[in-house]
Amino acid sequence: MSATIARVPALLLLALRPKRLLAAIGGIVGGVVYVWFAAVWAVPGVRERKTAARLAWRTRKRTRP
Repeated sequence: MSATIARVPALLLLALRPKRLLAAIGGIVGGVVYVWFAAVWAVPGVRERKTAARLAWRTRKRTRP
């Protein structure tokens, strides 16, 4: 019974102040969108660096010890 009673304040907090719930949801969605945009914008740079690294590896001077 105490487990049920312990949940009541949390439910009342959300029920009586719905702006907090909306702010939390908005913050989570905003964070996910920010990370997604950052990842999408970083992709061209990553591809260029990988291509340059592969080219440098293929064209390196090879010497045998």
